Amino acid sequence: MKKFDLHIHTLSTISDVSFTFSMEMLEQYVKERKIDAIAITNHNMFDLAQYREIALKLSDTIVFPGIEINIGNNAGHLLVIAKQDDVEEFSHKCECVQKEIQSEKDSITVEQLKRFFGKLDRFLLIPHYDKKPSIDKKILAELKDNIICGEVNSIKKFIYCQKDNPSLTPVYFSDFRAKENVDVFPIRQTFFDVDEITLEAIKKCLTDKKKVTLSESEGHKKFYALPELELSTGLNVIIGERSSGKTHTLNQIYKYFDNIKYIRQFELLETDPEKAAKDFTDKIAIKQSGITKEYFEFFIRVVDDVKDISLEKDEKHIENYLASLQKHASETERADMFSKCKFYAENEFEINDLESLKKLIGSVDVLLSTTQYKEIVEKSVKRENLIALHNDLINEYVKEQQVVLKKLWVNDIIGNIKQRLQSKTAATRVTDVNFYTVQMNRTKIKKFEDIVKGLKEERQIYCKNLEGFNIEVRTKPYSGASSLKNHSKRKIAFSDAFSCYEDPYMFLQKLKEIEMLEDTAYYEYFVDVEYRILNQFGFEVSGGERAEFNLLQEVNDAYQYDILMVDEPESSFDNIFLRNRVNHMLREISQEMPVIIVTHNSTVGASIKPDFLVHTKRFIKNNKDISYEIYYGHPTNRNLKNNEGKQIKNLQATLDCLEAGESAYMERGKEYEMLRD
Repeated sequence: MKKFDLHIHTLSTISDVSFTFSMEMLEQYVKERKIDAIAITNHNMFDLAQYREIALKLSDTIVFPGIEINIGNNAGHLLVIAKQDDVEEFSHKCECVQKEIQSEKDSITVEQLKRFFGKLDRFLLIPHYDKKPSIDKKILAELKDNIICGEVNSIKKFIYCQKDNPSLTPVYFSDFRAKENVDVFPIRQTFFDVDEITLEAIKKCLTDKKKVTLSESEGHKKFYALPELELSTGLNVIIGERSSGKTHTLNQIYKYFDNIKYIRQFELLETDPEKAAKDFTDKIAIKQSGITKEYFEFFIRVVDDVKDISLEKDEKHIENYLASLQKHASETERADMFSKCKFYAENEFEINDLESLKKLIGSVDVLLSTTQYKEIVEKSVKRENLIALHNDLINEYVKEQQVVLKKLWVNDIIGNIKQRLQSKTAATRVTDVNFYTVQMNRTKIKKFEDIVKGLKEERQIYCKNLEGFNIEVRTKPYSGASSLKNHSKRKIAFSDAFSCYEDPYMFLQKLKEIEMLEDTAYYEYFVDVEYRILNQFGFEVSGGERAEFNLLQEVNDAYQYDILMVDEPESSFDNIFLRNRVNHMLREISQEMPVIIVTHNSTVGASIKPDFLVHTKRFIKNNKDISYEIYYGHPTNRNLKNNEGKQIKNLQATLDCLEAGESAYMERGKEYEMLRD
């Protein structure tokens, strides 16, 4: 097995953060991490002179020439790696890329890539696969004959790609900036099962997922959590005596990886019950806000549609129209050539709203551009039919837009003429009023009031069970002005508005008068939303139950992360809860990502049945110097070993840490036996 890192930066470019290259740091990185081969892959450029300097300096390491290119409309990143013997020719090809990409947002097309580099099978192409900025699927499809692997940015994603047959072979590299004053070197490298380190051997190796691993010893079942510590990609338990370095080990791992869910010891315990209860409710509300927003989606559109309607203005327009009509009829003797002109009383064209047509075109755009659900869409609707529909809708939009523009042009002319005629005549002109709009506004407000009345009926809109707890979301009317104020979380007086709460339209007008309220939030003040967590008996949770629920929620949220770490959950929770509710959740999550648990409790340490066991020991030299040793192995191993080959008895370590020693374990067994019927 050979260790590779084929993604290293040595130049600060327009697509990168500013840094100063350090040959010393690069050399130290390669040496400390024992890397067999690297690739220099700067953004959109290749420095031949620097490459040769690095290759000469790292004489014991294979150094491949490479470049990281912005490609496609979204400027996804593609690594292009060449043979060492082709470095001069490769340098010339890279110059073409550099000329095209002059800013961070610039990119080249697939056609340009092929034109610049010629036959792509001469190179190793590695796209950002499950890593931002990723290459879009259309480009991957165009390059499929030349792409056999993809770069991911986490252990979790590496595992997923290994298990998922259709996925590309995953590779996991550092993306390291070889700069001055690096504190911690990355441990993101990939092992390749090759004898010779050549580009041809690497490409052949990548065709078999089993030959590309995170660990030298056990393939994709292990990964390096620390330079000196391999862990399982499944469930790991760390044991040890108090102050032996368990938490220290977790903290060290935390430094090396991004996107870690770290549940620290005592983190979920309540110190102020009243504040904790409020924070708990607020936290639940935030987590379930997406559910609430989805439930009110239709009502949000309704409020947005009616919030600018003024029935008062409509009535005023009608009154002005009737008054002007009456006056016009009584002034027939004032009629002259100007007032008798047909344009004097001409109505302007009604302008059609094309928003619905634009939304329809947008919907078809989504169907055409989707890649994730392409097969499902095309199973029901042929692509050529979608394209035809899209073209017909666009043509219709263009046609209707032309009509709108013509009407606006005519209305402008009519308006100017009417204005000039008005200035010449003594007769009163009948004011314009759109009775259709007035009546439509009245109908909208009536429907709006009916909808609000229905929404105010108390009901459950969401319920989910999480390990014996019920997450419940209910809607109900607001009880008073104070409840409106509490919802706003601001110093706003709602007493005037609440006096009209039973009249939805008037209530909306009062909300509009409150300057501190955003119009996008008006819908929130019509119906109160209550978030509750109930225990298995249907009662509100207690303080202890809140802590239990928080732990379950935190663990469940770990699916959004790449690694989960939990530090001594037994410090805050009882054994029955841990065994019955927590353990199996941790085991399920460990099927998707690495899970690391620190414990000195047998309920967690042994009953959870970990895939890998770590034991930490602390040593004090000269009564002052503290050092830590880490021993590891499978739970079934007789001995645990460290990276120097030293061994300790697994049974003894486990009994000492989880059971307070063998004698205490045996004694408890005797006492339990005496209580047996």
